[in-house]
Amino acid sequence: MSYIPPHKRHLKDPSKPSPVQDSLDTKFKKNLNFKSSSDKLNRITFSENFISKWFLVGSNGIEDEISPSVKLVPVSSDSVECRNGERPLVLMNNDLHKESKEEERTRWLLVAEKVEEDLVFAYERAKTAIEENQHVLRLVARFGKIFFYRRQAGPVAEYSKKNLNKVFSTDVPASNLQHIKSKVVPSHGFSIDLKKETYTVKVSHYNRPNETINCKGTIKEDGKLSMYKAELNVVWHMVVDVSCIDKSLDMRLMLAAKRKMTALTEKEISSIKELLDTATVDPNVKGGLRWPLAKASSETGYRVFEVCHVRATIYKNQTLRLRVRDTDRFNERTGTGAVKREVTLILKDINTKLQEENIERACVLKMLRDALGTIRDFMH
Repeated sequence: MSYIPPHKRHLKDPSKPSPVQDSLDTKFKKNLNFKSSSDKLNRITFSENFISKWFLVGSNGIEDEISPSVKLVPVSSDSVECRNGERPLVLMNNDLHKESKEEERTRWLLVAEKVEEDLVFAYERAKTAIEENQHVLRLVARFGKIFFYRRQAGPVAEYSKKNLNKVFSTDVPASNLQHIKSKVVPSHGFSIDLKKETYTVKVSHYNRPNETINCKGTIKEDGKLSMYKAELNVVWHMVVDVSCIDKSLDMRLMLAAKRKMTALTEKEISSIKELLDTATVDPNVKGGLRWPLAKASSETGYRVFEVCHVRATIYKNQTLRLRVRDTDRFNERTGTGAVKREVTLILKDINTKLQEENIERACVLKMLRDALGTIRDFMH
């Protein structure tokens, strides 16, 4: 009997869900319950001084606490992920008042003031890791929707934020993506820099359970995967989540460090390449790659646990880079997959400025305000 991968098998009892783990084991610190440790399910590594914040932006202003007028309502789309049969919830404001464009712009300028101090502090702490471990810092804004999981919908004012199970979904609806391509890209002087199609294969080793090696590759003429880059899982230094309760999108401002591969021996690199060489491109399976039976792991201890097929378009202007990509992801361990449209704004000029010595805070605040002015346009 031929081998059938787990994600293509049919259940004998269609009414019974697959016994798989949650796709994201969210951990918060401080008011978000993030913890400065590795998330073993998703290989998320937090720095020792990880900073996390969450606040709401709406027509009533910027709020650190949840207003009584804000409610949790079920997501209407059937395509979103449920947990244990529970549909996610989103925040909705029932007390809206019409505001001018100037009022909205002023409010987003206040967002810059709210995150500036934490951002500068996060860079100061991250600089040490850059010098000691050859990390490469990157500051990005991601767009999506913050989902909450709770037993019942309704008012949330009586709930503290630390008790809300929160997940940031990076999937952008088609209508928002169309707005970004047709309105935001031309109005902010973006031009296409490049288009690329890649595969990312995440592998782990039993001797290093808290580390992920992200192997990026392209397809050769013979249909095989050719690895051109290998990196360790990124380290998160700061995450600021902004619930835009009057908009269809939320925003995450994130400072993370990409880690170069410096510890692998030639033998280990060769072992990983051999593992990737056994993959076959198959557009009919989730993630776009499949392995022969029992070949998704090597004799030396490396094992594939996630694959992702990416089609990306990169735009750029004088100060920013914009990445729009379609992703087809499959997790080998949990048996879950997802197809998403993702939009990431890379704040390259601010990132460079904040790594300088003796930076002027006024300059940082101005650059941050300018960037958030652009980010605001993504929300319309």
